[in-house]
Amino acid sequence: MSNNIIFLKNRTTPLDKYEVESKDNQYSDVQFLPLIAHTHHPMEALLLLKNNDYLSSLRYLIVTSQRTVECLRESIIPTLTNEQKEKLFGLSVYTVGPATGDFLRRVGFHNVKGDDMGNGDKLSDFIIEDIGDDYNGEILSLVGAIRRDIIKNKLKQVGLSVKEVVTYETSVLNDNLDRFQNTLIDIADKEECDSKSCCWVVIFSPQGAKDIIKFLKQNPSIKNKLDLKISCIGPTTNNYLLDNGINPEVVSPEPTPDSLLGAIDGFQKSMTTAVQH
Repeated sequence: MSNNIIFLKNRTTPLDKYEVESKDNQYSDVQFLPLIAHTHHPMEALLLLKNNDYLSSLRYLIVTSQRTVECLRESIIPTLTNEQKEKLFGLSVYTVGPATGDFLRRVGFHNVKGDDMGNGDKLSDFIIEDIGDDYNGEILSLVGAIRRDIIKNKLKQVGLSVKEVVTYETSVLNDNLDRFQNTLIDIADKEECDSKSCCWVVIFSPQGAKDIIKFLKQNPSIKNKLDLKISCIGPTTNNYLLDNGINPEVVSPEPTPDSLLGAIDGFQKSMTTAVQH
């Protein structure tokens, strides 16, 4: 079993399921390498959610990013009154992905829906069906500064009006490649005493990872020296890697820790079987 895994993402606080499940799967060295910085912008959402008239008309919330949940937990919810919190937590909240859904539930929302839809297009269809003819309240979508408008546009086509409010923005850190190289150097130093170990690098998005991907393409010997293997999350990231000369060993079928680690485990078992034969 490989004991090194590097997640090219910010560690979700206070609990990151990728870390928990990696350690459960006997990865002793689990590292997170943040590639982007997140800045909260809670003011516009606060003005709405602290307005009792608006809050009383609000029935549906759309939250598709863990960064938005962090903004809610750290910068918005603590400033609300108990009555406002109770109203907010009782809303129907639509989201994508089990990790974001679990995060919302831990924060206090108890009517979270759609976290098994997998993408914004499917979530849009689910929202339309779930609301049905019962549309008589506001729909608020809390988003990042950079986003695709799939959900908003699809709901608009069927007459559902969505108010979008930005809660965070992202910026690429300027030393990603340096920190990645230093991480590999540290692992190489440890690997000298354990030649059977390999290192997995998990790429979640091209954002912030472009210099690292270019470095891996231009230095293929690095992969052999460290027995470095690449895994990625999602078809968009996989296509970007392929277009840039990187063929990942594993593409996670779903954007979840279970799916990722199961795919990696399956790959490693198939490689072991191939060597034995």
